[in-house]
Amino acid sequence: MHWKGRVAYLATLHRKEQVIGPLLAHHLGIQVQVIPLDTDQLGTFSRERPRPGDPIHTLRLKIERARQAHPASLVLASEGSFGPHPQIPWIPWNQEWVMLRVFEPGAEPLELVGYAESTQTNFSHRWVQSWAEALDFAQRAGFPQHALIALDQPEKPQVIHKGIQDEATLKQVVGELLARQGGLHLETDMRALYNPTRLQVIAAATQNLIAKAQSLCPACGTPGYWQIRSVSGLPCGQCGAPTPVAKAWVYGCSRCSHTHTEPVAEPWADPAQCAFCNP
Repeated sequence: MHWKGRVAYLATLHRKEQVIGPLLAHHLGIQVQVIPLDTDQLGTFSRERPRPGDPIHTLRLKIERARQAHPASLVLASEGSFGPHPQIPWIPWNQEWVMLRVFEPGAEPLELVGYAESTQTNFSHRWVQSWAEALDFAQRAGFPQHALIALDQPEKPQVIHKGIQDEATLKQVVGELLARQGGLHLETDMRALYNPTRLQVIAAATQNLIAKAQSLCPACGTPGYWQIRSVSGLPCGQCGAPTPVAKAWVYGCSRCSHTHTEPVAEPWADPAQCAFCNP
């Protein structure tokens, strides 16, 4: 499949094209144009609207709506998620997905999904009861380069101020809510155009998408030939017993049934992963 010279349409209002566009242009020769789709209708970080499903489902909905507005053959969408890390619950965790769907006459759409995750995120929130507390939170969150959101309450808020990017506005909003109810909920604004740290993770997910687009099936030449599952059993470096750690990866094609298995580079697993050495 030839990418060079093609145009991909990105459904966004949050300036994600700033990082996705240059990477696709440089590595694949794809020019990115924006379809100004109000993706907030499919969920917001500030909780006015819940996401309609998991990230992949939401990405497909974004692309479907974008194609209704502009029936292009290449359509892009991006989605992020924030929360506690699954292994280290007190560490914040950012996951990003970038999806490219290719629509060709007479064929099922080809779907490529780039993924990245990072603990390098300013994702945080705090209930504050003074200007000093609000300013301390803002400084820790990387304000004003990273914007803030102020809410009257963390759950089902009635008052929401988004995209706060200067101290004068922050002071005014904090003062109004403190005068009214004595406290307020502050959190980081995780929308891409207000969060340069998040943009770096979106860029990493885009790089993963590019790697998949460049990986062709040896049997049929379809892009996206990639890891589909792991094979556990890497031997323990201390006692040699099999561990839950992957000893190989199975690569597969989304179009044909071709697969192959590739061993991992590491010959031994850390004994900390062994049920016998670290029961």
